[in-house]
Amino acid sequence: MKKILIGYISNTKGSGLDNYIFQLVDVLKREEVQIDLLSSAIDEELKEKYKQDPNVRLLPINRIPQPHKRYKQIKNYINENQYDIAYFNISEAFDCFGNLASYGRVPVTITHSHASGNDNQNRIKRYISKIAHIIGRPILNQHTNYRFACSDIAAKWLFGKNKQYRVIRNTINSKKFIFNNANRVEIRKNLNLSDDDIVLGFVGNLTYSKNPFSLIALVKELKRKLPKTKLLMIGDGPLKDEIIKTIKEESLENNIYVLGKKFDVEKYYSAMDLFILPSNFEGYGIVGVEAQVNGLPCLFSKNVPNSLSFSNKAKFYDPRNLKEGAEKVVQLLKGGRNHRLSFNSNIIYDIEDQKSEFIDMFINDKF
Repeated sequence: MKKILIGYISNTKGSGLDNYIFQLVDVLKREEVQIDLLSSAIDEELKEKYKQDPNVRLLPINRIPQPHKRYKQIKNYINENQYDIAYFNISEAFDCFGNLASYGRVPVTITHSHASGNDNQNRIKRYISKIAHIIGRPILNQHTNYRFACSDIAAKWLFGKNKQYRVIRNTINSKKFIFNNANRVEIRKNLNLSDDDIVLGFVGNLTYSKNPFSLIALVKELKRKLPKTKLLMIGDGPLKDEIIKTIKEESLENNIYVLGKKFDVEKYYSAMDLFILPSNFEGYGIVGVEAQVNGLPCLFSKNVPNSLSFSNKAKFYDPRNLKEGAEKVVQLLKGGRNHRLSFNSNIIYDIEDQKSEFIDMFINDKF
């Protein structure tokens, strides 16, 4: 039986990176394989998820701020098990401890990039992390057999220039995100939103990378042109309390709804009239795929990969330019809010399509 080591599950509440790994495991666990999942966030929710899967084990590790312990733990797991593949999905090169532990001890080591910047709100800490990232990059490259990335920009961020890599598309269960008018009516009713309200939406972690404060300023600007503007902010994170405080200071409590993490987020897309992703950076931005498949007009930050846009109802903007953002929202809404069809994503973004790719790579060794 083939043995595969997979890292890392860091947030069991549904981050994009964790969801990608969950999708990968869901495909591979149906094969004759033993999957060991490295995680610094093993809780009851994660245990429950895999308690019925005898070929999936959860292996605890320390968080990144304890690098020596993290490296030693991974090395011990590798020494105790004869893995065929070690796969590490990471955002920054200084998290190369798994690569250091596996390279030379495991026949195949894969590194997968899912980001394009450092997600620290503090400018000084962000600068220090970037230096550590640059120092770690050649070490990472020397200790990996195959390089994967969710986009070209994510590959450049993690591996640097002139490195061979393979782009693996982020995918979704597209049927789940098809527009549903019953969901639209239900969510709007629950939130006391009228048919006349113009509902904008954002989905993502409330962190520096997602640039959530720019949305507050944009809503304030939009109210001058569209008084019935509302914004649904779906997600959680370290900036949540500060965001709520800013909303109150700007007297926008009746316009902006901070809803926290939602596990039925597909229902909320149907309740929206337009989706906004104002990110400072993105490896890809899978929520943009979900929104487009739902048929929503989308306004994406110019800082996300151009490849994210695949519908004729998507535009890019500079999130620092509030006037430009407001004008493009108005333009996108001119197509009408009550008549939309779900977008056929040309198959390429559907998880059903990617299953064979996962099998080829991890089972048939076609990297």
